[in-house]
Amino acid sequence: REATSMPQDRAPSPPFRLGGLRRILMALVLLAVLPALGLALHHGLSQLHQAREEAKAEAASKALSLAGEQKELTRAARQLIETLAATTVVRVIDPQGCARLFSQLMAQSAGGVANILAVSNTGERIAEAVPDAGDFSDPDRNPLGQISYANRNWFRAVLRTGKFQAGPFVLSPDGRPRMVIACPARSWDGSIKAVVAACLTLEALGHRLEAVPPPPGSLVGVVDQTGRLLWSHPDAVSRIGQDTAQSPLTKAVLARPDGNAEITGLDGIPRLTGFARLLPELPDSPTVYVGIPQDEAYAKAEAMLRHQLLWLVLVGVVGLGAAWLMGSRLLVRPITDLVEAAEAIGRGESATRLAGTARVTELARLGRAFNAMADDLEERERGLVQLTSDLRNSNRDLEQFAYVASHDLQEPLRKITSFADLLTKRYGSQFDETGQRYINYMVDGAKRMSQLISHLLAYSRLGTHGKAFAPMPVGDALDIALDNLQLSLEQTGAVIHRTELPTVVADLAQIGQLFQNLVGNALKYRGPDTPEIAVSAKRLESAWEIAVADNGLGIARQHHERIFRMFQRLHTTKDYPGAGIGLSFCKRIVERHGGHIRVESEAGQGSTFFFTLPDKEEAEA
Repeated sequence: REATSMPQDRAPSPPFRLGGLRRILMALVLLAVLPALGLALHHGLSQLHQAREEAKAEAASKALSLAGEQKELTRAARQLIETLAATTVVRVIDPQGCARLFSQLMAQSAGGVANILAVSNTGERIAEAVPDAGDFSDPDRNPLGQISYANRNWFRAVLRTGKFQAGPFVLSPDGRPRMVIACPARSWDGSIKAVVAACLTLEALGHRLEAVPPPPGSLVGVVDQTGRLLWSHPDAVSRIGQDTAQSPLTKAVLARPDGNAEITGLDGIPRLTGFARLLPELPDSPTVYVGIPQDEAYAKAEAMLRHQLLWLVLVGVVGLGAAWLMGSRLLVRPITDLVEAAEAIGRGESATRLAGTARVTELARLGRAFNAMADDLEERERGLVQLTSDLRNSNRDLEQFAYVASHDLQEPLRKITSFADLLTKRYGSQFDETGQRYINYMVDGAKRMSQLISHLLAYSRLGTHGKAFAPMPVGDALDIALDNLQLSLEQTGAVIHRTELPTVVADLAQIGQLFQNLVGNALKYRGPDTPEIAVSAKRLESAWEIAVADNGLGIARQHHERIFRMFQRLHTTKDYPGAGIGLSFCKRIVERHGGHIRVESEAGQGSTFFFTLPDKEEAEA
């Protein structure tokens, strides 16, 4: 679609831009994509939350599994030493037989048992699977130089209770955690003949993790009830035996028997950690914990979220590009042509028409309606041009008629006045009082008629003989009016109050005449008090409102509209002389400047006349 127009001499208007419509189209595309984006974000966040909960549950499950592994190892070790305690080689105190049996059972064990020991009821060592390993704490020696375990806590507890005993995990001199379990071996008469003990380690936990490894970057550890680190995986020998009681991890895992939490590990890395008591049947059981790194736990969900967002961004970019291109071809270009054609018609290029047909049905219909409107406007413009020409001729004829009529009417009035003066001078002595009064009426009427004709001629020329509008201070117009009324102001002793007045675009002479009429009326229709006149200005939305207030006689409410009509008087000429056309002049001047005038008044309360002057350049009326 293209706009075709006849060449004109007018300056072209600035190019019309419809970037806003393109932005609206793209905003609509974004609005269409945003719900999907919000749904993807919600789904992604839900996946992250689910991954977090799953990782915490996995960590807790892994911790429970490791605790179960160690518990099962302890149970099996207990069964082993109880079985050994019932064997003949132990009951008869056969050191060689015990050593062979203990070594065979150690070789057959699946790990987690570091040593097996048999001790007589007096504390002397009978036999052990790994001689002099030191797994049962350093033994004492009796006066004969024999190795004795008589002072070991586990030995004394078994002799005292006659029952199975399990000690806490402690660190051996080589820095490895050890736990001793022991049970009594009774003779055939029921007395305790010996004590069989086994030394347990946490190696089974390492074997379990090698068989079923946790997620990469995970950290597994065991701490005792005092907060000392007994074991960790991957190996961190430098930290074994370290007091970690004040770390957030240890505080959290020792606070309750089992559970999970999001905690910073001993290495400072945030992890989703599960924990459980290693041997819950023991009051001083250590706690095992499994920490899975957050990055590892969230990796899959974050990758899925990035993938979804990438696709949504790609769809959004493609949609925006399509909206831009299709909007330009189907909407923006036809609307731009329509706007340019409308602007051309606004510049007076009435022959402008839209060529072609838009692809959008509504725009095609709008184009046809625009061309029909343009045809109608062109036809009306031709009629308006003719009407304007006729009005211009008529106004010129009326103005000429008013001018001629005023001169033609003034001549008979001057003759009436002149001959009345001659009659008074030559035959005045022959007239009685009544005749002299009649001549005075005739002269006064002729003078009033002459004034009315002059005023009518001036009123008719207000719109055609005024000066061009130009920036002018309203205060200058008021000064002109006050200078012209100087004598009346001095005679009445009037006081003028004025505030700062603005600068507007107007006809200085006519605004001065406007002020002169309003201030003159305030002086003419003054009350018994000294006249006080206040002139002020107030800023409106697009104009200035000027107020002229007085303390004069006031005007009854029913006459507020009437006083602005021609020759409408509220008093006789005897009381207040004048032609009754002053406020009509004011209204005509204000309307020529694009404003309006009104009055607020009550009888006996003074009057305030308000008139507005637009705060922008107006075309001359």
